[in-house]
Amino acid sequence: MKTPLLHQKDARTQGFTLIELLVVISIIAILAGFAMPVFSSAQKNGRITDTLNNAKQISTALKMYAGDHDGTYPIYSNPDDTSTAVTTSNAAFELLMPRYSSSKAIFANKNSAWCKVTTAVTADSSNQYKVLAGQCDWVYVGGLSETSDARWPLMATAFAPGTKTYKKSTAVKGGVWGATDAVVVFVDHSAKKIGELALGGQDGAYIKRPDKPTANLFDTDTDWLAGDTVKILEPMPGT
Repeated sequence: MKTPLLHQKDARTQGFTLIELLVVISIIAILAGFAMPVFSSAQKNGRITDTLNNAKQISTALKMYAGDHDGTYPIYSNPDDTSTAVTTSNAAFELLMPRYSSSKAIFANKNSAWCKVTTAVTADSSNQYKVLAGQCDWVYVGGLSETSDARWPLMATAFAPGTKTYKKSTAVKGGVWGATDAVVVFVDHSAKKIGELALGGQDGAYIKRPDKPTANLFDTDTDWLAGDTVKILEPMPGT
């Protein structure tokens, strides 16, 4: 009679069966499915926070500019000559350089299609303080001053071209947060993340007015963003 080896193992205990392996893989896939949306949401919120921090820096620069120019925000290419107004938000923000801001990185957003254009930059420093195409992701309201209604917007995350609304697709201009969020700086210099857009997550989403939720924050009215010089300026177009 043979004595069984003490260390001999049943073949069934030497590894996973195919069914057991498939069960483990399924469990891992389910857990990953739960974790992915949470990770994506956290990543998006982190990027929005970075944009909000940039907005606060721009707001500070605008406040300093206004303090040196009788309370008015940048609008004329030459502050001493009111005959020529700027036509893009790039040009308006360029007036803050370099005295009020030494870095133009705060005007850009690498996640925005507005900033995914090719811009020719010379090897020297001639473009150091130029806010060129592809270096700005903000719309700017020109023609306002520190005495304007504090509820009025001064700047915000850039819209789809020629509109005052956002796009669902993050691959196109105006779709940086998928039409679910925006960052706004108001005349009183408060910078806020707006997460409850009208038609949020759809093409045509817009920021609500605080006094009239059915109206767009950037629509002009007899008592809202009123004035002959008030204009909504988009970023410089690029290819």
